[in-house]
Amino acid sequence: MGRIDRVPPVADPERMPSTRGRVLNHAAGLYDLLSPAMMFWQEQPINRRAAGLLELQPGDLVLDVGCATGGLTESMARYLDAASGGMAVGLDAAPRMVEVARSKHASGRCRFDIGVAEDLPYGDDCFDKAASSFFFHHVDLADKERSLCEIHRVLRPGGALVVADIDVPSGWFGGLCARSGEWLFRQPEIGENIDGKLAPLFLRSGFVELETVYSDLGYVSTWLMRKSLALQPVPG
Repeated sequence: MGRIDRVPPVADPERMPSTRGRVLNHAAGLYDLLSPAMMFWQEQPINRRAAGLLELQPGDLVLDVGCATGGLTESMARYLDAASGGMAVGLDAAPRMVEVARSKHASGRCRFDIGVAEDLPYGDDCFDKAASSFFFHHVDLADKERSLCEIHRVLRPGGALVVADIDVPSGWFGGLCARSGEWLFRQPEIGENIDGKLAPLFLRSGFVELETVYSDLGYVSTWLMRKSLALQPVPG
């Protein structure tokens, strides 16, 4: 079996997948205009830096969870070589987001699937690396943990995960930005991140070697972690 055969194509569902998370299907057309401005034009710099943290090799298979219009997926794909079996796979629950991502970035080293993070449509231990940026503040605490457990499942032992998202604010500016977003979008899921409830889930989901690598804008953190190389206990 070739490397790319570990992640065969996922058929588009006939209907939008069911999830309790915030699905930004309605915002797909404006996302690339509004999202950078709301992040003070730091979203793509943060994405590029996150991709660099993974130390990607040309033949790696890498997953972007909650890919939106594919900015992080494309940043990772630049390190990959299709001829060596490398591919970046972006996954999002919003079909219109995936449609935009495909129109902008789809290539031999970049693919986009429709699906939900809490039930990833991939086999165990099939991706070498994984990443997610600004996804976890769209799902509640239970689905944050379910999604992380799913990412852990599909990562190969020793594989790295990078997450960039809203975190506990530092300073008045960070606090103002974070709480304004929670209030403006009426998202208690953002409040969970602000209250520091995301980071502990990384270790609870089985990841090790957790470190906070970067802090940006006073309310965004970038974390790096790994799936252990140790053999997992056999149930029963």
